Amino acid sequence: MGLKNDRVVVVTGASRGVGKGVALALGQPGTTVYISGRSRTEGQTSALPGTIDATADEIRARGGEAKVVVCDHSDDAQIEALFARVNAEQGRLDILVNNVFQVPDDLQEWRPFWQRPVNDHWQKMIDLGLRAHYVASVFAAPKMVEQGAGLIVNISSPGAIAYLHSVIYGIGKAGTDKMMHDMAKELREHNVAALALWPGVVKTERIAPALEANALPDDYQPLIPGMESAEFPGLIIDAIAAHDDYMRFSGRSWWNSELALELGIKDIDGAQPESYAPFMGSPWIPSEAMIK
Repeated sequence: MGLKNDRVVVVTGASRGVGKGVALALGQPGTTVYISGRSRTEGQTSALPGTIDATADEIRARGGEAKVVVCDHSDDAQIEALFARVNAEQGRLDILVNNVFQVPDDLQEWRPFWQRPVNDHWQKMIDLGLRAHYVASVFAAPKMVEQGAGLIVNISSPGAIAYLHSVIYGIGKAGTDKMMHDMAKELREHNVAALALWPGVVKTERIAPALEANALPDDYQPLIPGMESAEFPGLIIDAIAAHDDYMRFSGRSWWNSELALELGIKDIDGAQPESYAPFMGSPWIPSEAMIK
């Protein structure tokens, strides 16, 4: 039976970008969405627009219920407090979407790894990314196991297998995929699913202005047919959660574009984003082996 009605959802890093889009897509009437992040005022943590309060206002305008939680996901105690609040207020948790991540300002200024700052990039993409996803899953899992149902999703990237941006970026994404593959094995007997999603190029606050102004770099032109809205992964998560056999998606990484075709999901503008798999590769299928 799917996780469709009266759901309680946590989306981490939902001030803007994919996190905001996922929260909006899942924030339907009958769903309570807890949105976490640090941005309460514009410009507080990023030059890009977006705050967790603005995301909450949009969810409420669509008929959903939104709860704002200020959380620095580099602090384990604050993550624990987030899930303690959800448990105290709701007594259940159906979906966790691990999305929180910080893009270093110079990530797209290509340099080899030995010329990149170690601590800054590691902290933003591993500590405030890979580790934060792990810790959130640790605190989310007990309630899902108790219920005998639940879904944990990591927003990942083809950087898990293809060179994308930098070495540290790839380490983080490979780790977030492997984490879901292994957590899925331990969660399966409890009817709790864990999986990773690979968006294509997402029309976030960073990309959308250049796209609208027809000012994308030439390198981006071949990628346009595969571009997707920030809500697209949320629509896919919603469809997985509602699926009578949502467990069959567990333990794998998936291209959004390919999973959307299988589930009959189109983007909010009616488009069917194309897969980048032909030139970036397909997610590998983990071994069924489980050596304890």
